[in-house]
Amino acid sequence: MIQIQELTTKILMASRPHCTDTSLLAFLSELGELDDKGREQVLDTARVAYDAHIEREDPSAWDYGCYRD
Repeated sequence: MIQIQELTTKILMASRPHCTDTSLLAFLSELGELDDKGREQVLDTARVAYDAHIEREDPSAWDYGCYRD
């Protein structure tokens, strides 16, 4: 439940009038229009890209114990 609240907070923060993150809101809107398989594919790609970014930034921070196959 905490993850849902944190993600919802990020969306609300992105929609603030004085510093709107239109690209994030547009991405989420488009994501919502996909079917379940499409959403899963896009989110899986995002997870892999994020994991790769974290590993490049700080290889010692990589937690191989929670790596998903």
